[in-house]
Amino acid sequence: MSDTLSPDAIALIKSFEGCSLRPEWPGFSSGVTLGYGVDIGADPAGLEAWKPYLSSDAFARLAKTKGVTGEAAKPLAASLSDITLTETDALAVFTTFTLPRFIAATVKAFPGADALPADSFGALVSLVFNRGGSTTGTKRGEMANIKAALAAGPDHWTNVILEIAKMVVYWNDGIPTASNLPGRRLAEASLYARGMREVGKLPGALIKGDKGDKTSRIAGMQKALKVGADGSFGSGTMLAVWKYQVASKELPDTGVADAGTLEALGV
Repeated sequence: MSDTLSPDAIALIKSFEGCSLRPEWPGFSSGVTLGYGVDIGADPAGLEAWKPYLSSDAFARLAKTKGVTGEAAKPLAASLSDITLTETDALAVFTTFTLPRFIAATVKAFPGADALPADSFGALVSLVFNRGGSTTGTKRGEMANIKAALAAGPDHWTNVILEIAKMVVYWNDGIPTASNLPGRRLAEASLYARGMREVGKLPGALIKGDKGDKTSRIAGMQKALKVGADGSFGSGTMLAVWKYQVASKELPDTGVADAGTLEALGV
């Protein structure tokens, strides 16, 4: 059972969230955000975690941003730019407050998720960290499908990979890069898939994070995709796999080189 996150899951969340040492507005429907993704607008309770690390004046000023999201949060963030944090304090809040809350929120959103392998569970925690845990409403069909797949049992766990990847359509015209939200969804799909491979559900698949050399199967796949054949399955290779899958119109476009994709590439 997973009740903590794998190092790769923590690294993924930290990488995409970044560490805001001043209040900022990340855009879209976010509110004023601090540290590693503590969104005071969307999650007003997050402000309390900062109380030991802020002056009373700074805390009172930040309190005015609670519940304010979207464009209305942008000028508020600008007016608070003189408030500064340390990375040590940000990491303390992330470890002791933020992660435990999102782990709990993930299990609540997706009952049974804590039975997944650690990497797969961590991918879902990253998803909930960014999107919240709602499985109903507009643009929440994939979240509902993930919930249903987990409820249906281990034979349906791999269905979650495509559901995560399908969410690329909601931001940036659905075009993933190594650092945008669609790219985060593909990175989460890859991390989830890694957990599935660990328990024998994706035998032979090649996944972001795999490493080889210039004579490895990864390098052969990279040559077929016409990208740099260094044998390291990084973000660039993941995006190339996804583009190939989209262009095929037949393969599931996940960025994960599963058996069907590798066969199509002749690898």
